[in-house]
Amino acid sequence: MRVRREFAAAGAVNGKIYVMGGCLVDSWSRSSNWAEVFDPVTGLWSAVPSPIEIKDKWMHASAVICDKIYAMADRGGVVYDVVAAEWGGVSTELDMGWRGRVAVVDGVLYCYDYLGKIRGYNVAEDEWKELKGVEKHLPKFLCGATMANLGGRLCVMWEAKGSGKEMEIMCAVIEVRKDGGGGLTGSIVWSDVILVLPKGSSIVHCLAVDL
Repeated sequence: MRVRREFAAAGAVNGKIYVMGGCLVDSWSRSSNWAEVFDPVTGLWSAVPSPIEIKDKWMHASAVICDKIYAMADRGGVVYDVVAAEWGGVSTELDMGWRGRVAVVDGVLYCYDYLGKIRGYNVAEDEWKELKGVEKHLPKFLCGATMANLGGRLCVMWEAKGSGKEMEIMCAVIEVRKDGGGGLTGSIVWSDVILVLPKGSSIVHCLAVDL
């Protein structure tokens, strides 16, 4: 990258890596390179033109939905349409409902709400809906949980109590689908302890990687 960053947003679209934010816009170089794209074919970074009014420093979360990169700041957020090369703001509905770590499966963005329930956001409908069918088998995710898209399924990992001086990392793989009424339904395919760690450990991030 051309500028140093911390707490930046990032996303991969069409084989290229996009980053935005995480830097002070206090010089021409940082302002013009507030958003950048990396092409792994050429091995080069290049600036992505962006309007000055969207150049927040801290980006707390990001996700890619249908070739659009959504990045959330302290208040509100921005969306960059990679195909159209256009910037815009996120809806109030998305801003108010986005909490913690998220994952996108089949164009639906999932996270857990303030009550610890998993919800999904549909961009076309601009609406959050609770994921039904899993509430009896999963704890309330008030903290220490993260998500990822694992082969088209929603993978949820969270911190659980262990024994003695140990804690457990739990994982559940959920098959998610849209039901006939437009709601979201899930069924747990698999769930178990995947790691035992010393107490005081915490989950920082979760990422699915194709090997």
